[in-house]
Parts: sequence; structure tokens; C-alpha cells
Amino acid sequence: MRRAVLLLPALLSLWLFPCLAAAAPKYQIVNATEFGKAFVTQRQDAKSLSAALRLTLSDITAYLGSAPSSYRAYSDSRDTTSGGATFVASAGGVALKGLVTCKVGRKGTQVAVVMVRADAPPEEFGRLLNPAAKGSAAPAEGKAIATGHAPLRTYAFPDGTGTIGLAEGWSTDAQTCLRPAQLQGPDGEGIAIGATFSVATPQARFRSPAALVAPFTTPAEVLQALMPQFSQLSSRQGGPTRELDSVTTLGDQKPLSGRGKLAVLRWGVTENGRDGSRAHYKVMGQVGITPLTASSFMLRLTTARAPDATFERDLPVMLQMINSLAMNEARIRERGGQAVAAQKRWFQAEQKAHKQQVAAFDAHNRQWEANEKAFDARNQQVADSQNATARRDDNFDELIRGYRTVEDSQTGLKTSVDLGNVDKIVDDLNEHDPGRYREIPLRDEVDPLR
Repeated sequence: MRRAVLLLPALLSLWLFPCLAAAAPKYQIVNATEFGKAFVTQRQDAKSLSAALRLTLSDITAYLGSAPSSYRAYSDSRDTTSGGATFVASAGGVALKGLVTCKVGRKGTQVAVVMVRADAPPEEFGRLLNPAAKGSAAPAEGKAIATGHAPLRTYAFPDGTGTIGLAEGWSTDAQTCLRPAQLQGPDGEGIAIGATFSVATPQARFRSPAALVAPFTTPAEVLQALMPQFSQLSSRQGGPTRELDSVTTLGDQKPLSGRGKLAVLRWGVTENGRDGSRAHYKVMGQVGITPLTASSFMLRLTTARAPDATFERDLPVMLQMINSLAMNEARIRERGGQAVAAQKRWFQAEQKAHKQQVAAFDAHNRQWEANEKAFDARNQQVADSQNATARRDDNFDELIRGYRTVEDSQTGLKTSVDLGNVDKIVDDLNEHDPGRYREIPLRDEVDPLR
């Protein structure tokens, strides 16, 4: 009974928009979830991209009973026959968000419309876009349009943390799903899942010369600011240089962190090889930015890219592969336990070595220690009392300051993090690289236990 109550708002939202066919019979439903639906059609009444977008807006308005409150259209800077629009609307008091994509061709104009409830989970757009993409753009002449339901073979990550589906011709050497994974296609296509980068803001007083630097603004602006730096890094490592163009925000999404920002973007990139080759790719990706401190933030990317000529055809299958990622939660918990156990064994070994050194020292100084034992005991009591008082004062000082030190155990880099959010931030960071980041309370920095 409880499940029925929870699903009621979602079912009501579907009832509010049964299908675009009610307003324009030419539309066909290709996917539906409890949060929204996807429709496709081929228009014969639109000979240009602007006409297709204008007519589709009219269809959406007639279908919803009122015009969208926002309808932001865009076109591909390298292909003027392709483009789309994002929109925000409401139906029966339910807030909606949507995406329109169009491709003008000789045999007609392909149109796809996806709309979901505004409070739908971020992955809902991906679920609906897979089959909807088969109508979002026309492929090269003579090639079938992908449906987003290609047969996938299961690739199991060697460490047992999960699996992912690979389409024919695709490969990966990823060893775990706890770190970023790269998938390679047969013809220059590529998928990056969960790539993360630490970024310093221009206001950061201390940063390494190799640090990525960008202001914390919007995902699109951050991507544009960092691409030249990514290009320089690639060049230094012997890879191609990259030039970014035609960045478009398809829609904002709800981030996991309340202070973060998350968006689905589409952009173009030109790769210049060291051999003089030059190739252009289209990319669609989810880009998230999350503050770490007042002067740094984390960038996270999941992207799908392909050459211009095949991108629209390949996108549904690439999204299908991304959405096929399945994590083995039991194995992930086990791996986390193994990491803790390894740290414990190292600590115990260090303790044992230390005890052996102390024992050797004791053998030469036993008589002296016997004479000084009473004196040392009294001094230790005083020191412990002073240390305990100082540590209590440190706790109060830290509360007044409002921040705590966080250390990257791999690089030794330390930074200050807002005290109210430090636990959540460290947990989020360690989710991608377990055990790497640790909190250092002020009492342990200033007055460690003696």
C-alpha cells in the first residue's frame, strides 16, 4: 500500500500527458516511464530547422494547453540542419522539463520530444533518450537508425566490483568501477564514465604549477575554461591537442550536493594529431561541479563521443552502454573492508618494529628507568592532564573557526573544508577512491595525543 502512495504523483503526471498524438497524430510514443515519455515523428511541413522548432513548439503548446514558460532553441554550429531546444512547462499544476531535437533531411525532418516531471531523477532523461534518439536525427544515407537496444556482451571488472555492457567492436581495459572507466569504440568513438578532476579557483593562494584552474560558475563555463588546459596536458603526454566549440546546455539536473551544479551538455571538439591529422567529434555528457573548499572544487564528467558523421547513429547505443553499468555493492563493501584491513596490518607492523626498537633500548637503560620510574610517572600525569586540556580547547577553537583540514593521503596536499560539510565532502571523495582522503581535527594537528 505504501508503494502505491509513493508512486501516485508519478502516475498522475503520466495521466496529465497521455501522448502528443492527442494534439498531433503524427507523433509516436517510443518510450515511457513513471516520470515521463518520449515521442518521435517525421515532418514533411518543415523545410528548415527554424521551421521545425517553431512547429514543434506549437504542437507542445496545443498538447499541454499552454505555451512553455521557457523555450531555448539552439543549432549545431557545424551542421545547420541539426539542432534542438530545451523547455520548461507545466500541465495540470505539474512542473515539466523537456528536450526537442531536430534533423532536416531530403526525405523529411526527424523530430524527437522528451518530457519528464521537473523533480524526476537525473537518470530519467537517459532512460527516455535511448529509444527516443532513433528519431532525433537522420543518419547517413543508406544506414539504419540505431534504436538504442543493441545486443551487449557483459564485461566484468576484474576486481569483481561490477559489470558493464559492451556493444560489438567496443572494448575496455578498466579494472574496477570504483575509478573512472574508459570504453573504446571501433571507429573513433569513446565513452568516459566518472572522470574526476580537482580544480582550483583563481582565488586559491596556494596551488601547484600543474593545477587545473577555473572559476566556479556553471558546468558549461567550467568546461570551456578547462579545455585549453586539458589540451596542454594531452600535448605534454604525447597526445593530440583539442579545440572546443559549440557548447550547448541541454538541461540542468539536480546535483547530489546542495551546493553543486549538474547539467547535460552537448559540444564539439577538434583533435589535432601530432602527425598533422585533424578530426572533429560531437560529444554529449553529464558535467557536474561540487565545491570542496572556498577555493577549490571537483569536476566530474561522464561523456559519449563519436565522429560527426556517425554521432547521431551511435549516441543511443553509447547511452545504452553507460546505463548498463551495474555495481556489485557486496564486493564494493568487501573491497572497502580489505583496504581498512590492509591499513590495520601496516599499522600493526609499524607498532611491532617500534616495540622491538624500544625493547633494545630498554635493555641498555633498564637500571636508569627503574631509578627514574617514579619521577617519570608524576611528569606523565601532568603532561597528560595538560594535553587533555589543550585538546579540549582545540575542539572549541575549531568550532569557532568553522573549518577543518582534509588531507589527500596520496599527494600529501592539505586544504581547509567547511566544518558543517566536511563529513559529506570526504565521504563523496572517498566514494571514488576509498581511503584516499582523511579529516584531521585541529586537536590532532596542534596537540596530538602523547
